[in-house]
Amino acid sequence: MSAPDPGFAEFFREGLPVVTRTLTALSGDTRVVEDIAQDAFVIAQHRWNDIRAYDKPQAWVLKVAIRLMRRWQQRHGHETPLAEVPVAVQPTPDVEALHSALRELSPRHRETVALHHLLGYSVSEIAAVLTVGESTVRTHLTRGRAELRRILGGSDE
Repeated sequence: MSAPDPGFAEFFREGLPVVTRTLTALSGDTRVVEDIAQDAFVIAQHRWNDIRAYDKPQAWVLKVAIRLMRRWQQRHGHETPLAEVPVAVQPTPDVEALHSALRELSPRHRETVALHHLLGYSVSEIAAVLTVGESTVRTHLTRGRAELRRILGGSDE
């Protein structure tokens, strides 16, 4: 077996924390998230000659990781709860209400809203990760926000 490509090793070191953090924000089960993130990178390593030429290879790995996470959730008949993304402030009732409301969204709306608002992904980055068009991302964001406002009692924020 040949030695690992040093470019992949660097990609893995830089990308694993990002993929793990993203999956944790979307799913909440850190044990499963770590395994899924590593599995996505194993798949990427096997296809590294192609993937390294992509404009956004990390988006490709995130897409694979999210698909693996969805399959795991389907096999186990449930979705794991949305994790609280670590923040510098103590959780407040408002933050807890937001996380509770996010858990009530459909998986696609939850993924889109969490990727955009909790993790700071742009519309184009979300589109690449979820393999949908940017207009679809904007639609999911609009609908997800509207649903959050309804769940949270009509707040405009």
